Amino acid sequence: MKESRYNIWISRDDAAYVYNGVSGALLRVPAEDHAAAKAFLTAPEAATCRPALLVELVKGRIVVADDLDELAMLRTRYRASRYDTSRFSLTIVTSLGCNLDCPYCFEAKHPSIMHEAVQQSVLQLLDDKLPTIKSFGVSWYGGEPLVGKRPLLTLSDAFIARCDAHGVEYGASITTNGYLLDEETCVSLRDRRVTNAQVTLDGPPEVHDRMRPLAGGGRTFWRIVENLHHAVEHMDVVIRVNLNAENAGRVEDLLRILADEGLSHRLQVYPGQIVPVDDGVPAPSTSYRAPCFSRREFADVQLQFATLAERYGFPDRSLSGPTATPCTAVRANELIVGSAGELYKCWEGVGNRAEVIGNITDYRQAGGRMEKWLKYDPFVDEECRGCIALPVCMGGCAHHAMDPKQYPNRCDPFRFNHR
Repeated sequence: MKESRYNIWISRDDAAYVYNGVSGALLRVPAEDHAAAKAFLTAPEAATCRPALLVELVKGRIVVADDLDELAMLRTRYRASRYDTSRFSLTIVTSLGCNLDCPYCFEAKHPSIMHEAVQQSVLQLLDDKLPTIKSFGVSWYGGEPLVGKRPLLTLSDAFIARCDAHGVEYGASITTNGYLLDEETCVSLRDRRVTNAQVTLDGPPEVHDRMRPLAGGGRTFWRIVENLHHAVEHMDVVIRVNLNAENAGRVEDLLRILADEGLSHRLQVYPGQIVPVDDGVPAPSTSYRAPCFSRREFADVQLQFATLAERYGFPDRSLSGPTATPCTAVRANELIVGSAGELYKCWEGVGNRAEVIGNITDYRQAGGRMEKWLKYDPFVDEECRGCIALPVCMGGCAHHAMDPKQYPNRCDPFRFNHR
């Protein structure tokens, strides 16, 4: 037996704690057992260790077989997930237009609603997949997906009917700015099996309304908060707080408001890193000049955010868990469908014509342009291969990894704040 290379040990007065990134297990080792456990991991043939503790060390993959190549095992996990054909997922952009005008948005917005011909092509794609899949998942995205609510509801009804007829599990989530998420819409989404919603609030009213105003001007904060009261009755809600150096100091003000609104035990909150993006398209982020955090700086901000969230009664923070493949971009059986039928692999490419890999009307021809995403391999990167966070991150953001300007932002913050 040997110690896993992906263990993280932390000592406290009463005990030691060990976390394993491959399994996600966290084990408390009493102080009196710590020395014996470490001795066993150093020289198992000469040490003694309580059998019950040894069982827990093995179950948590904190100790592994001498001949186990954990790096090779992770690579096998990655490839199995990348080419898993039992699950099929689509991110669907019902509208590339948006009712907000956020200055850091990376998308080049074009007023557009998905028309019926594109919807029919999406259904044909699903029909082709149904005989070979066990589950189908949809992420409704934009622009603002509720600007395109009609095709969202129409497609949802068709997805449910088809999946139920074939015995295929179906589920959906939505990423929305929340401004149009009124009670009637929440009920309609719930009835279409949308079980999760991500909504963005970037600070208290005066901060949020500056960073996420209505298109043409106008405040949005309190309308969104009003809608959150409806949303939490019908689905799981996560609030994303996009942060840079200008608004990070106002997080507590936002959390206090949400707590005063009685929402602290009814939704989750997490921080997002604002990254200025210039992909050569006329998107707002091209000219965004507010001071942004580096990934290492953001890792510290993330910990501070978690401490504040816990103080105001939001669900306790949890350790990052193991993953297989981190996102749609690097999974073969997932696509992003734009409102005009264009296909993408990465969410950050939506609206950028240079990132289009094909069209839904002839989706099989997208194979060649998918190759750059399916060839992305974190296991050839020496920095990734030697990183303690690899089982959690699995190479992180491929989009950033392929861009020399964004390369430092590819990593999960866990790389920097795991201890």
